[in-house]
Amino acid sequence: MILFLTAILIGFVFYSQQSVTTAIAIRQGRQRGFGAAFAVMGGALAGDALWLAAALVVVALASQIEPLRVIFSVVGSFFFLRLAWGALIDARQGAIPRYNGADADAGFQAGGRITFRNPYALGFWVGAATATILLLTTQPGLPDAVVFFIGVVLGALIWNSLIAWLAAQRPNGLTTGFFRIVNSVGGVLAALFGVIVLWSILARG
Repeated sequence: MILFLTAILIGFVFYSQQSVTTAIAIRQGRQRGFGAAFAVMGGALAGDALWLAAALVVVALASQIEPLRVIFSVVGSFFFLRLAWGALIDARQGAIPRYNGADADAGFQAGGRITFRNPYALGFWVGAATATILLLTTQPGLPDAVVFFIGVVLGALIWNSLIAWLAAQRPNGLTTGFFRIVNSVGGVLAALFGVIVLWSILARG
């Protein structure tokens, strides 16, 4: 249960920092409603889900090799801290998601292209999955990978649904203050994940 809840938080935090897809979804939600906004976010999630699945395969293959477990966990800690830094900088600056492309670029396929063409996600998910699963389980197995996958997807869906609904029904709520809160909370959570993972690695060493 702890792994599942942690994965939900990770999915929510990670997706809250995907500014391009969020910006496109907000524009679509304001112009065309919830369905159009959710289609963009759904496409992005589909692309990321492929990277996540590939990452979990890598994690499964490497889980029996102790040096790789340590390396991937350190990578996960780095990615969490990098995500936290970016989120906290955005919170301080009052940044909001922006996108200057054409409306024709929007839609499910566009969302998928944005994430599927971003190999950064593979590195992030390899590190995040390894660090989280090894931290919260004693003998990682396929059920743990499935739980992590479902949790991350659910967390992303919560963010996607929230943004799509706000863009369509409460666009005035998507203010600088709203994103400052989101980035602050996301930054703190990501920093905690990174520090806890790094501390656990040092403690085991």
